[in-house]
Amino acid sequence: MGKVIRIEVPDWVDEELANKLKEMLIEKLREVIGRDYVDIRIYNLYFTLKFPETKNVDFDLDKELENHKKMREKEKRIK
Repeated sequence: MGKVIRIEVPDWVDEELANKLKEMLIEKLREVIGRDYVDIRIYNLYFTLKFPETKNVDFDLDKELENHKKMREKEKRIK
């Protein structure tokens, strides 16, 4: 069972602002991921927040990077 991150906000925070806060958190995680090295846990957290339908799927980062490399090579051949 996955862990739940719960951030409590005051009553005056409406749904729109709560969603904006979530997007800000996702953007900050994206900045961290954009650096040369990223911990797989941070990447999984970003992935889970950005795509909640995945339900915190664990996957091999090396395999994921290999898939991206293959996609880039395929894109170069198409151009």
